[in-house]
Amino acid sequence: MKWFQVLFCFVSLQSYAQCEFTEVSIQTSTAQWGYEISWELFRALDGSEPLLIASFQGESDWTSSDQVLCLEDGCYFFSVADSWGDGWNGGAISSSLPLEGFPDTFTLDDGYAGYLAFEVGEVACDTNLPGCTEPDALNYVQGANVDDGGCVSFETFEHTVDSEVWERQYIYYHPESAPADCPLVFVFHGYTGSADDIMQYSGFNALADEFGFAVCYPQGTNDSYGNAFFNVGYDFQFNENVDDVGFILALNDYLQANYALDETAVYGTGMSNGGDFCYLLACQASDVFQAVAPVAGMIMQDIMDACTPYSTTNILEIHGTEDDVTYYDGDPTNQDGWGAYPSIPETMDFFVDLFGLVSEGTEELPNTDATDGSEVEVTAWSNEAACPQLELYKVIGGGHDWPGAWGNMDIDASLVAWEFFESTCNTNLPLSIEPALPSAQSTVQGTWDMLGRPCPANAAGQLVIERLSNGQMRKVFRAVE
Repeated sequence: MKWFQVLFCFVSLQSYAQCEFTEVSIQTSTAQWGYEISWELFRALDGSEPLLIASFQGESDWTSSDQVLCLEDGCYFFSVADSWGDGWNGGAISSSLPLEGFPDTFTLDDGYAGYLAFEVGEVACDTNLPGCTEPDALNYVQGANVDDGGCVSFETFEHTVDSEVWERQYIYYHPESAPADCPLVFVFHGYTGSADDIMQYSGFNALADEFGFAVCYPQGTNDSYGNAFFNVGYDFQFNENVDDVGFILALNDYLQANYALDETAVYGTGMSNGGDFCYLLACQASDVFQAVAPVAGMIMQDIMDACTPYSTTNILEIHGTEDDVTYYDGDPTNQDGWGAYPSIPETMDFFVDLFGLVSEGTEELPNTDATDGSEVEVTAWSNEAACPQLELYKVIGGGHDWPGAWGNMDIDASLVAWEFFESTCNTNLPLSIEPALPSAQSTVQGTWDMLGRPCPANAAGQLVIERLSNGQMRKVFRAVE
């Protein structure tokens, strides 16, 4: 838990020829998914930060281990965790001695985190254990006794598309400490994922507390296979027609109208399918999203071919070279059935050319965790005369990961994304459009509205962009059809 700093102090029989206090054996049993289990044991100290006594990290299934501890009389608590967020699945801890507050066996029933407080000796304890105390909340902390004000639940948002009312769900977190007119970050889950999952593993709520911004985690709809997704036009989802860009723009309008947010500081990030969706937003909602940061994402070739953003959007991509889901080298012939998509370097080249950027070079980051099997190098592009920035965090040896949560541990993808967002600017001015030749010498090949969405060529009362057969673009406003 972030609210204390720890001092490592392991007290065991190895440290004492003979225990002068209470000798306790703590047994930890793992079940299925044993590597997800971890705990830290603290002694609560009056007026001081809790003292770390011992810890455990599961490594395999169906194991049992003992730690023999010599504990002074006092107040203690376990801070327990499950990295997947579904509880310990039968794993448990127990004590060799009966201790006040310590049941025969303790397990984390569900969720990511919990506490177990107990006493050693004749002491009266009233240990404050902060967290969400609402059992029905998505981030309920088992054993917490001081509500930290961070409880979140799914909220429902209704919006109308072509006279049809859609009900969509999202999670919204707005720290009490956030200043007025604070930034808003949208975080999009991956295919088959959920808003709750990415809220937990990304750690964006903690970053929001620290840096003073709001976070929204939209929930995708279910496709015909029953899996949650954001619609970017995968080949196997040819029958899906949900307009997720329209949903996000409407949801942003609602949040801007009801909370103290800065409408010029709206950002998006996401994992895998959520990262793919970020590219769609960069192409179709550039006037709303100042920056996007896809993680393990790609841009569909169809989206790239039709990408005519109103203005520039700052883009940061974090991608592993050994990603076995979204290939770093792309899938231009659609071998996997998602649809054709270019390589990550080709994607960067596309936006470099589109935004008129130049390279700032490549930097190797420190390999702070030599055990994760990967290293990170960063390549950046910019334009001194304008705002857009483009960055690629190439995770050499990395997989389909959210660095900092799993996979590469040299960087924290969430923190990298936020620091990128915070450093960007956006004039929201239109991309430069060359004057077009007379229409008699060229024909209109496509028409898009100012969000980059296809629209009728004769749309009345609307400013549109036309792509001409001579390769040029022009803006057109028609008062009547």
